[in-house]
Order: sequence, then C-alpha cells, then structure tokens
Amino acid sequence: MSVIIKGGTVVNADQSFRADVYCDDGIIQAVGPDMDAPSGVDVVDAGGCYVMPGGIDPHTHMELPFMGTVASEDFFSGTTAGAVGGTTMIIDFVIPGPQEDVLETYHKWRGWAEKSATDYSFHVAITWWGDSVPDAMGTLCRDYGVNSFKHFMAYKGAIMADDETLVNSFTRARELGALCTVHAESGELVDHFQTKIFESGITGPEGHPQSRPPQVEGEAANRAIRFAQMIDVLIHSTKLPVPGVKVSVYLEKYWLDICWLMTVFTVILILNLPQPT
Repeated sequence: MSVIIKGGTVVNADQSFRADVYCDDGIIQAVGPDMDAPSGVDVVDAGGCYVMPGGIDPHTHMELPFMGTVASEDFFSGTTAGAVGGTTMIIDFVIPGPQEDVLETYHKWRGWAEKSATDYSFHVAITWWGDSVPDAMGTLCRDYGVNSFKHFMAYKGAIMADDETLVNSFTRARELGALCTVHAESGELVDHFQTKIFESGITGPEGHPQSRPPQVEGEAANRAIRFAQMIDVLIHSTKLPVPGVKVSVYLEKYWLDICWLMTVFTVILILNLPQPT
C-alpha cells in the first residue's frame, strides 16, 4: 500500500515543519515540501493537522498470568486500544515461572502475540538461574532480537530473582551487550511486612502500601545499581524511587552510568490538533 500525506506539519524530535510524507510498503520513503503524488497512490489531506510518529509503549503486560490472575487485555484488544490512542508498537514481558524453560516461555508468549493489531517486541524476565539460562539468553539475543532482560526483585515465592540470579544474569547480559531492567522492591522486606500486616488483621487493599514503605524500594534500587556498577552493565529501573527517598550518594555520583529508558517513536500518526499561527 502506498500513501502520501500532504499539507500537514511534520513533528520530529528536533523540529516541526510543513511537509508532505510519502510511504510505500509500510516504510516512509520521502519527506519534503509540495511533493507530487505518484500515480495510483492514496492521498491523505493533512492540512491543519500535525503529522507525528506513533508511540512505542516499552512496558506492557498483555494477557499476563500472574499469581492466580490473568491480565484483562489480550494482545489483540490491548494493541487495538493502544492504536486508537496513537501507540503503534508495544514491548511486552515474557515471564517464566520458577524453573520454567526460558525459551519455551518465549515461544509461548510469541504465540499469544500473533493476534496483535500493531507491532510488538519483548523483554524477557530472568526469574531463576541454571545451566540452560545463559544459553537461552544468548539464543534470544542472537536469533530473536531480544536485547533486554527483566529482573523482579519483589514477589518472593513466585518470580523473585535472588542475588545469585541477579549477579549471574547481569554478568551474562554484559557479555551479550544487553540491557538489564529491574523492578526494584526488596522481596524479603515486603514478605516480612505483609506477614506482620496480615497478623494485625488487615487484609484489604489498604495493606498494600503499608507493606511497602519507601525504604523497601530504596534498598532494592541501591542494591541493583551497585551490582550494575561492579559488573559494568547498564540497567533500567522500571519503577523510579519514590519522592523523598535518598537512594544513596552512589546514585548521585554514578547517575550517568545508569540507563533510564525513554519512550521512543515509530511509524506516523496524524493528529487533528490546533496549530500555532
């Protein structure tokens, strides 16, 4: 399919300007002013509109089975809803259970994602460590384009990565040139406080924040950052430390060594928004 979008204001990361956009076979082929439409090409009048890249959501959980529940959105309904709002790609999470084969879990998620309405990719969680895991990480990077691995420091008894798993996985990711992402909450402390709260008779949702005081996050974020610095691997924290918590002077000193992912963009989206005169 070929299309030319004419008369809009193209918005890129560095500048905005009036231009036409010619796309063929799903790829932007040319951007420029007053372009002639090739024969047989669909013409979209974008006069008075912004023409922007579509968004990539780098953190989604479509139809995720999690501790006795399943996420309400599947890959079709979730990506369809995202597309309506301008998100044209997602990066979801493959999450093996304890001792579940990493590659088999990846292929299971790929099967679920075949019904996606938009583009998709995956982070892969490392939830345990064994002889097969480093080979699986290498295969995922080499053959399937995976370049980030997730580590849950919370959820003791389910998918929590202990310190041994963190060190081994961070080291393997460093060898592969991959990024490590972390959910930084101390699983041991959360489990301790949950037990105390249940024993006090609190069983409702109000107990959730009480089981996670700010220091629980600060301790785990500090530990992940120190591990990453010593192993010399880049990390991305999917949960930023809560306001008012000083993680450590280490974080301030080595801030530039820590990689915080930002939302990036792909494809194009036409927005009918007021334009400056």
